[in-house]
Amino acid sequence: MQTIVRWSAIALATIFLAACATPDREEHLAERSAFFTLGKYAGDKGKEVMRGAMYVEHLRPAHTTQPYPIIMFHGAAQTSMNWISTPDGRKGWAPYFLERGYEVYLIDQPARGRSAWHPGIDGTMRNLPAPVIEQLFTASAALGKWPQAKHHTQWPGDGPNKGRVGDPVFDQFYASQVEYLASNAETQTLIRSAGEALLDRIGPAILLTHSQAGPFGWLLADARPKLVKQSSPWSQMLRRSRPRPSSGPACNSPGV
Repeated sequence: MQTIVRWSAIALATIFLAACATPDREEHLAERSAFFTLGKYAGDKGKEVMRGAMYVEHLRPAHTTQPYPIIMFHGAAQTSMNWISTPDGRKGWAPYFLERGYEVYLIDQPARGRSAWHPGIDGTMRNLPAPVIEQLFTASAALGKWPQAKHHTQWPGDGPNKGRVGDPVFDQFYASQVEYLASNAETQTLIRSAGEALLDRIGPAILLTHSQAGPFGWLLADARPKLVKQSSPWSQMLRRSRPRPSSGPACNSPGV
């Protein structure tokens, strides 16, 4: 039986206001709940654990006006927290879409964050060292090694240390980074199973995929074509709303 945890709207409002640091923003959330899509028991007899379970957080607006919810899939080294607020305190995409009448589902990929990773059952983990983050994402204009890197200037912050270790915005972002499965094949196998279970439970939905999660939309659209109403990579959505410089070729990114 799937475990459901519910919080009051008042408690959630407190959490969101503290995380987003926007005291003048109207709170649009009516209900927050959480559950797990179930995995499969694995391991030696008498030591079985559940592999492949996925944490799901459901945010429902006070007034749902859109026909389909949005499922947000985070990228490598991240968790669903990255959709809630930005590292410099602005509201993230989850509250943005809540304000526009969408129900939102946030997930932690299997074997990451609040979705358990089991040693000896799940695969090897990896991380992204701070200098790699600086080069590829946050201080690319100065440190990037691809031709377009000098145009990557929109990371928030000021001063000569912008986007680097010791800058408060960078440090807040890097604190949110976690270990993740080194194998893309294992990651996608687990997310396909968990994503199918989530779609079967909630019905038709829009998929919003970020970075490493880009292929997840295709996997799930193939698996549940009647339930995936649209799959939009996060970077594609940003380009539609306002052009942004390239963050570099995919071959420079270690599984991100």
